Amino acid sequence: MPRPFTGKIHIGTRRITRPNGDVYVYERQTQYDPQTRKTRTIKTTLLGILDPETGKIRSTRKKSIKKASSKTSRQCTGTTDLLEWVSRQTGISDQLRMSFGEPAAQKIDTVARYLVATDGAPMPRIESWQINHPTPYAPGLSEDVYGKLFHDVGVHEDGQQKYFSQRAACLSTNPCIAFDSTTISTYSHNQTKARQGFNKDRDGLNTIKLLTLYSTSDRQPIAFAKQPGNIPDVISIQNTLRQINCLPLARPVVVTDNGFCSQSNMAEFARSNMKFLTLIRSSVSWVREEIDAAREEVGRLEAVCSFDQKVSGVTRRRMHRLSVVRQRTRGGFAAGETEEFERRLYVHVFYNRDNIGRDEQNLIDDLLELKRTVEAGDPLSEAGRRKAEKFLICSRVGRGGALKVSFNEDAFRQARKYFGFFVLVSNEVKNADEALRMYREREKIEEMFDVQKNSLDGRRPRVWFPDSLKGRLFCQFVALGYHCFLTKAIDAAKEKLGREAASKTQSQLELERSLKRWLEAHSLVQILEWFDCVETTTVQTPRGAQRWSTESIRRDELLLEMLGITH
Repeated sequence: MPRPFTGKIHIGTRRITRPNGDVYVYERQTQYDPQTRKTRTIKTTLLGILDPETGKIRSTRKKSIKKASSKTSRQCTGTTDLLEWVSRQTGISDQLRMSFGEPAAQKIDTVARYLVATDGAPMPRIESWQINHPTPYAPGLSEDVYGKLFHDVGVHEDGQQKYFSQRAACLSTNPCIAFDSTTISTYSHNQTKARQGFNKDRDGLNTIKLLTLYSTSDRQPIAFAKQPGNIPDVISIQNTLRQINCLPLARPVVVTDNGFCSQSNMAEFARSNMKFLTLIRSSVSWVREEIDAAREEVGRLEAVCSFDQKVSGVTRRRMHRLSVVRQRTRGGFAAGETEEFERRLYVHVFYNRDNIGRDEQNLIDDLLELKRTVEAGDPLSEAGRRKAEKFLICSRVGRGGALKVSFNEDAFRQARKYFGFFVLVSNEVKNADEALRMYREREKIEEMFDVQKNSLDGRRPRVWFPDSLKGRLFCQFVALGYHCFLTKAIDAAKEKLGREAASKTQSQLELERSLKRWLEAHSLVQILEWFDCVETTTVQTPRGAQRWSTESIRRDELLLEMLGITH
């Protein structure tokens, strides 16, 4: 009979000989795993190096950043000065300090600035980068330090939610909030929330889903949440509404695409008294009724959009019946019963003439591929089966003969009636032009996802465990705040450059136009790399500290003046 499992942790030592002959001694904590019937290592701690002469263990040299002499120093300050200015303008550093405390806030801030300044360089390089760049956390961030930071931040949910609330409190009144998701692929089996689902990178790997709230009016990320990759977008609204209710937002309008739109989600928005604007599929029966009713009106010249002459749009009001299944017994409804109610919706019907040919070609391509799949006998998804029943006619020649597949021309002709149309639905936005403008501004969140993945090293998790991943994602989220604010500030400066005014001389206008051409030709990371050449040298003399910085050309000085950065 085997001994009973006690769960006791065994502490022992292990010696490893390196190629140079040094013997490193580690303390190792192990525990027997009854499921795998193997002993697993819980924790390994380096004790030191074995002295070959005395046989004793002596401590290893601690990894530390090489610091310059206290009397003389030279550091690259151009980029870090820009990021320090962003921190003061946005309050990011102060908000991190209030949410996580001083030491952790400095480390998070340092990681965020490093990711922005280096275009998402790998984390192991951060310690050497700190040697020549002043950062909020002065000591070097070794792999052990930032690894522990990611774990500690990942389990510190209170700090994360406090930071989200403080970022939301800085937004303008009645903000427009874009809500969308993206996926992160991983090879790791330790990431338990990585599941097979819709993969936006189409690489066939397990994914983790990130749900993000982004203010399109302020161009700032507000909050994010992490979910398993197999959770559909359409069922993510309820938790999002609860998260929004925890944030100090004044009457926000939540903008989503059709991936989050359903009857039940609109009912949740209505019951929560939450303002929304969403793209809805034109294949929905009641939506097609509104399109048919608006055909004549949307074809008039007065319906042409004021800022896009290719699009025409009209708004129709509709009392729409919604229903929800009650989770609790309250207000005369028992748990499990269906509650029905009516709400006024503003249905914005748009017609884009340029999309007619594209929509028709997309449907033709889909149907041709679907026909080949059916003829080959390959399995279809549920959506594929529904589309095949609608657009294909399947028959067999004779008893047990070959399968014959043809197109349902009537169904194709009916579908073509709605090519070029798209519909936005809202319970708040009453004007078609305003609705279209707000929805197009939602595309900024897609740009943010691209920045997060490609410029902030966010395409792969690069950490072992889920808590560490949450902490790393939070640091990348803080970096997004820096990136988005600086991008917005530079875009605002470009809008002002080159405008003629009585107070400007011809040489000033030429300088502004030169700066504008330079900004339009360079990305944000290229601009930061350009300013990284600015070095500040400090020398202690008997007369006191003497300091000087690399000279700047007039064009660079003009950009700093346009941003409002004082020298």
